[in-house]
Amino acid sequence: MSASKILALTSLFLATTFAQTEWKEYTSSDGNFRVLFPDNPQQQTGTERNLHEFSATAGAESYGLAYADYAPGTDWESTVNGERDSIVNGLGGSVVDEKRSSVDAYSGKWIRFVGQNTSGELAIYFVGRRLYVLHAFAPKSAKRPQGFSEFLNSFRLLSKPKP
Repeated sequence: MSASKILALTSLFLATTFAQTEWKEYTSSDGNFRVLFPDNPQQQTGTERNLHEFSATAGAESYGLAYADYAPGTDWESTVNGERDSIVNGLGGSVVDEKRSSVDAYSGKWIRFVGQNTSGELAIYFVGRRLYVLHAFAPKSAKRPQGFSEFLNSFRLLSKPKP
């Protein structure tokens, strides 16, 4: 096989192997959000707190968004912290960085953690009575995927929630 054919095949292989994931916008009018996923998300619903979950993978990476409704007067910070602790502890992890953040002026937190086999980032927002939890997970040994920023930074509300 000639050197030019080997080079062409190698280039084709590398281009396919390292091709960027084509992120797709997903919109939920019931959930009042839009976000980019690396693929069409799988959906699950639960009856407790009107729970809705959306998830998709890109190779060994996992991306997800869940929302649930809480009673009026729920303390946003204790709810956000409780959700953070539940996820991080459930993965045998510990928080390595945490910052306050917001989406459309609603308070939240961004969290980076490392678990036994997984590392990841969370963005958790309390909007009116609704809690949104976004997660981006990858194997602990992997370098931080660019998809983490793509996913977490794409989350937007469709409209201001009704009081």
